[in-house]
Amino acid sequence: MKKNVVFGCLLVALCMVFSAVAEAKSTKVKWGATSTRSGLYANTVAQAALVNQTYPDIEITVVETGGYVENLVRTQKKTIHLGPASAAAAYAAYAGIIDYQGKQLPDIRSLWGGYVTPIHIVTTKKSGITRIEDLNGVSFAMNPGTTSGRLIELLFDALDVKPDYKMMGIGASVDAMKGGVVVGWMKAGFKDSAIMDLESTMEINVLQVTKEMIDKMNAKYPAHGLMMTIPAGLFNAVTAEQNSFAYVVSDFIHKDVPDEVVEKILKATYDKRNELVSNIATLREGRFTDMYDLAIEYDLSVPFHPAAAKFYQETLGVTIPDRLMPPK
Repeated sequence: MKKNVVFGCLLVALCMVFSAVAEAKSTKVKWGATSTRSGLYANTVAQAALVNQTYPDIEITVVETGGYVENLVRTQKKTIHLGPASAAAAYAAYAGIIDYQGKQLPDIRSLWGGYVTPIHIVTTKKSGITRIEDLNGVSFAMNPGTTSGRLIELLFDALDVKPDYKMMGIGASVDAMKGGVVVGWMKAGFKDSAIMDLESTMEINVLQVTKEMIDKMNAKYPAHGLMMTIPAGLFNAVTAEQNSFAYVVSDFIHKDVPDEVVEKILKATYDKRNELVSNIATLREGRFTDMYDLAIEYDLSVPFHPAAAKFYQETLGVTIPDRLMPPK
């Protein structure tokens, strides 16, 4: 009987040891997302699931957050390990400029280029406004608290364009355009459903940006001005290829996340990037598969995590520009 008790105790002890070893081998990662009500929440869920399936020793939990700005702050504080954010805001946070003056977040690092998406600046056809310069004094729906809204505010400020902003939500903006309460608005997204809704009942103009405008914005607000080409036919109002204001969304990670964890996140994502974007339009249209090239093309300015820099150097054989090399 005594031997049985001793054997039983040893068995329990061994089980506890093996359990502790298994637990020790598992790395827990918190990946911030957005509100579950946002369509972008699914992007992070899909990315995390891909890594979890590829490397079962990494347990990624997707965390609902208040959005991109909160993700940057929480990554710095280590209450999440990584999360998506506007690349422009991330650079401002890293450098301690613009909205982050005196609130620098020096420990965030880049993983990849992310994806690019246009911000369409639209006016009613009836208004006759076809140029951004003609928006001075014009009633313009602004969606406070949104990344796209803040970037458009900075663009207009850099161009010394002063619309008559009417603060409201996205749904209210559509109604205000239809009802003639405002004659201008902006909305992010490639073939955006809200703009398609507008075109179902009215004619609109989709305003173009120029390189000179982008240069002016970057002179005043570094790494904030981007543009991309949108194709003819994207909306009824786009009858020929034209340049649209744009921004990049990427994922930013804390510099202290271990190299081996970052390497696995990168390898899983890179190896299955085509599979990842096949069912996610925002990533597919925004060229997420060009994980390194997009960082170069759209001037990502937050340095890579050391493991990310090593991954791109060894996998792609690239020479990474100084601005993206991890600080010593």
